[in-house]
Amino acid sequence: MHLWLLRHGKAVDRDTWEGDEVERPLTKPGIEHARRILHLLHVWVAVSEIWTSPQARARQTAELAAVEWKLPVREKTWLAEGAATPATSAPLIDPRLDLVLVGHEPDLGALAGWLTGGRAVPLKKAGLVHLVGDPMAGGMELHALLPPKLILGLAGDA
Repeated sequence: MHLWLLRHGKAVDRDTWEGDEVERPLTKPGIEHARRILHLLHVWVAVSEIWTSPQARARQTAELAAVEWKLPVREKTWLAEGAATPATSAPLIDPRLDLVLVGHEPDLGALAGWLTGGRAVPLKKAGLVHLVGDPMAGGMELHALLPPKLILGLAGDA
């Protein structure tokens, strides 16, 4: 399977947000930045489903991806920030699908590390990791780590 891990875009600062953490949204520049990156990537990334954390900033990022890939978004509570460990998340990933999982750090980075049998892979906001293989401990290979600046730079849009 091809598994893409996508960290949500830039959100309103935690320290200034007065609402429920679950509802903390992307900033307007965060939306535009994520939209640009996802637009550039949509021709390179072929997936069958997009799964997202139910938290607003991840959900917004997933919806931007859904526009580019023309796919529905499926919410998964185990992708919420701090909701699961890599060992409990991996069995929930359907190996018959090529997926984008939209979530949070450090959870996605820890999942990437666990799946590849190595260290956590830190993800920048709106960054992606591409893994190929079976979603089990050490069962996947890291094929790409794509920070946003690299994506924009390769497209001449930095």
